[in-house]
Amino acid sequence: MKISVIITSYNQKGYLRESIESVLAQTLKPFEIIIVDDFSTDGSQEIIENYAYGYPHLIMPFYHQKNLGIAKNKAFAQMQTKGDWLTYLDGDDRFLPEKLEMEFKTLQQHPDSKVVYSNFYSINEEGKRSGLWADKTPPPSGYIFSQVFSRSFPRNTLFRNELISSDCLKKIGYYDEGRITHEDWDFKIRLSKYFHIAYCPIPLIERRDHAGGISQYLSKDIVLNQMLQVYSKNSSLLEGLEPEEKKYIRSELFRLFSRRADSIINHLLDEGHKQQAFRCYREFRKWMSFEMAAVNLFKLTLPLKLLKIIRYFNKSPESSLKMKNIDK
Repeated sequence: MKISVIITSYNQKGYLRESIESVLAQTLKPFEIIIVDDFSTDGSQEIIENYAYGYPHLIMPFYHQKNLGIAKNKAFAQMQTKGDWLTYLDGDDRFLPEKLEMEFKTLQQHPDSKVVYSNFYSINEEGKRSGLWADKTPPPSGYIFSQVFSRSFPRNTLFRNELISSDCLKKIGYYDEGRITHEDWDFKIRLSKYFHIAYCPIPLIERRDHAGGISQYLSKDIVLNQMLQVYSKNSSLLEGLEPEEKKYIRSELFRLFSRRADSIINHLLDEGHKQQAFRCYREFRKWMSFEMAAVNLFKLTLPLKLLKIIRYFNKSPESSLKMKNIDK
């Protein structure tokens, strides 16, 4: 079993050594480690070069001459793999030592699966664990297209760092290079449409939360638009499903889109950007429930000062206490 491990890097010098070392420390050794740097300017390339010099038959570095973006960088990395299986790691995250070994064993237990994913920890900037992704109900396995498309996973966040048979790429292609965000969701929708996916409940990855992620500097309406584009692009894959399954996927996604649109509009109103809030309302209205659309339209018709007064009294502990006394 030859496993290719992809590490994608962009200005993650402070964490990159930990990522590379976590792959080198695997109990099941990878066939190759492909590190693709997306034109870092923080000295990351020197770190990569040193590791490539130290492991010339294992680590293959690639350096882009300009910044391509996450999706293009990942697609390029996928195209370089020569292993029978591949998995990936962002330059600020870490594998736990048994990641490859335990996922390989899980695949042996599920011979009908071409993909396996694991539970994972969240860690902070210092590398301390702050939470577990699936800490309650176990995520699904098998044919999980409906759950992936509808994002029916803990906190609506998908699995990550899955181990994939290289045969899958021949069927579904690579990452969509046109994506700005949610390239993983788009890829996993296609992946789960055609292949069974196994789940390993052991936490085997540490995902780092910090201020450098793309979602931190893109506006929320752009992020939601990217999600809507992924939905529209892949909606044809819903054909052939049972009516109840289609209904489930659409209802779950519309509920998610509705909540996010409501959050964007309320944030803009809180910041006093009423015109932008109106624009977002018009743009996202069709994705909102009737009740939520009506409430937001009412808010948008109110003067900002009056809306702030109403919100102040709704949030004020004193006003809540008064309401409780009135009820008594």
